[in-house]
Amino acid sequence: MKLCSQHAQQRSIYLGKGLFFWVDNEAREHPLLPDTTTIAATKEGYAEAYAAKGGVKESCQPSSLSHANIQTIQEVYMPPESEALVVRFSIRIKAHSGQLYQCDRPEMKEAVARLSDAYKEVGGYRVLARRYLENLLLGNWLWENQYTLGTEIRLHDCRDKDQMIIDHVETRRWNRELDDLEESIEKWVDRFEKALTSLRDSCSLLVEARLMLPLCSEVFPSQAFADGESRSKLLATCEINSEEQVVFSRHKLGAALHEIDDWFPGATSRKKVSAYCADRKELTAHRHPSTGKDYFSLLKNIERYIEFLVAKPDLNDPAMDDITSLWPAMCAVV
Repeated sequence: MKLCSQHAQQRSIYLGKGLFFWVDNEAREHPLLPDTTTIAATKEGYAEAYAAKGGVKESCQPSSLSHANIQTIQEVYMPPESEALVVRFSIRIKAHSGQLYQCDRPEMKEAVARLSDAYKEVGGYRVLARRYLENLLLGNWLWENQYTLGTEIRLHDCRDKDQMIIDHVETRRWNRELDDLEESIEKWVDRFEKALTSLRDSCSLLVEARLMLPLCSEVFPSQAFADGESRSKLLATCEINSEEQVVFSRHKLGAALHEIDDWFPGATSRKKVSAYCADRKELTAHRHPSTGKDYFSLLKNIERYIEFLVAKPDLNDPAMDDITSLWPAMCAVV
């Protein structure tokens, strides 16, 4: 099918900022604040010694590389009297992936809706719901803060006040060990699936992690990027009671939550979903258009996918991979 020349989607997963608190010995929570410090760093960058064409700069002398690289940076550490670190954020799930928000070809918009219905009927959205839930429960959204003496994660349903608690996350995450909680997890997968497929069943959750850390441990919130700042490294913050509290941005949380794509050729681990599966660590796009597996290439095959789904295939059929690859990109779009 011919693609739209005007194509826009609306994301299905909405995240709030992740707030950081330290807990004292009386279980009281306090906003975690950044420290600003000036350091005399060494010169480590490639451009300090090498020219753009690769040769060593004529001006590069052993003494010049020994000069201090003065930087003013922000860091954050747990106070010495702290008992634990708490990170908390909200998440809302809405069923927007079954339709295009903007499309100048009515037949494409209608085909996406039919594909969504067929995908729902075979249980495809349940596959996505489980992967998103696993990422929440196993704490990959904590990023560098995952290395702890003990981590507990709680999910609170803001509507019916139900909650789920996962302990020993610091060890479970390595092998994705959730088998002992299968019965409890299925109930939450139901929630996620309904929220992804029905506008009447939107879902609002509060996610909370409690981390046990060594004395005065460094903590890693989001980094801020601001042009023209005198500081070399800024941390993302929000103002609470006239104080700067460190936070995770929704983009940082979302990047971890959306690490569910391992349906592309040669996948050895799950990557953040996007139209081209851009991978900043490996400096590549796993779904480059030349592979025929990028979002827009797959969308051209939509009529064939609908016919395949109507036949009620097994979810483990390898042919499902391309169809499943379409939906996370719709859920994740910013």
